[in-house]
Parts: sequence; C-alpha cells; structure tokens
Amino acid sequence: MPSHGDQPDDFEVDPESRSLYTLTITRTDKTEAVAPSPKGPTNPPPINGLVDDDLSLADGVYFNHPGVAVVTWDYTIHAARIEWQGWANPTEFAAANEALTRAIQEHHGSRALGDCRNMRAIQQSDQDWAAREWLPRAISAGLTRLALVIAKRGLAQMNVENVIARVAGTRLAVGYFETVQEAADWLKGQPTIPPIGRAGL
Repeated sequence: MPSHGDQPDDFEVDPESRSLYTLTITRTDKTEAVAPSPKGPTNPPPINGLVDDDLSLADGVYFNHPGVAVVTWDYTIHAARIEWQGWANPTEFAAANEALTRAIQEHHGSRALGDCRNMRAIQQSDQDWAAREWLPRAISAGLTRLALVIAKRGLAQMNVENVIARVAGTRLAVGYFETVQEAADWLKGQPTIPPIGRAGL
C-alpha cells in the first residue's frame, strides 16, 4: 500500500470534505442494533493505574499512556478522540479502545476521531478482537461517524483498514484524511456518501 505521500494517479480528493476516501458500511439485515445498557458504562479493570473508578482520569481524559495513546473527549467537535503515539501491547490496545467507547457513552456521542499517524502495526489477535468485539460494541454505544487520520506506516494503515472492512451488518460512515484538521472538519459537517477513491474498500 502506498504511503499517503505517494498516492497513485487514480486517487480522487473530494472537494467538499478534502477526504482521500470514505467508506459507508450499511446494515444488510433487519436486526436492530443493540442499545447501550441502561446501567451505563462499565469500568474495565485498572491498567497500570490508567483507569480510575470515576470513569475518567481527569476532565475529558479517559486514557493517557505516553508513547502509546491518549483518549479524550474533544468538546470543540463533540467527539471522542484517540491519538495513537506508538506501539500498543494487547492490554494497552484494549484499554485505549475501551476508553474511547466510554467517552462516547458518557457524552451520548456518535462521533470519534482516530489520529493514527504515529500508530505502529497492530498484531493480528488485536485486529481480530477489534473487528469482532470492540467496534461492534462502539457502534452499539452510539458511534455512527469515524474519522481516521492516515498512519504514516503503510502496514499500520493496512491493519486499520482490515479492521474496518471486517465489520458488517451496521451503518457506519468512515472517512480517511491526511490531517487532523480535515478529519475534525468532516466530523463537524456532513459525511461524503457514496465513498470516493480507494476502490475495493
């Protein structure tokens, strides 16, 4: 897969969203999405002191592990936000993603921004877990729009795309962008449908 700096000639950039490409996953059956539990979000077990009993570490911060990831609620775009800063082991990967779900639940949100620029490759077992368990739960918690900033490392980007492509039976608008600002602008506006560029997704 080419890096975002070396795009093939068949790439198209949407003039309104400035997105390289978007993807919409549409429910194919009549089954309703599972509603979030009326009991509210649940806490995962503490991970090296990163998750506390009050759901968040500080106002708007849900996970903070320098060099791995930071999860916050971004009040300016009304979205959960994760900034991947490097490689995550399975425990850290799960804790960061679950923190993103908690942020969506706590704020009754529907949008998330994933800054994947500095993300490292995701091991296969974590990809399987994210596709099979985490992302369907995040969608059930209310996630309908996901803006992803393209990873600098081609393998990490392919891993992210693999997870997204494996989630079926839901309606989720996903946009891929070169910058955080473009991703944030897309979340504040309307998603671009149908998908553009990136044939095969």
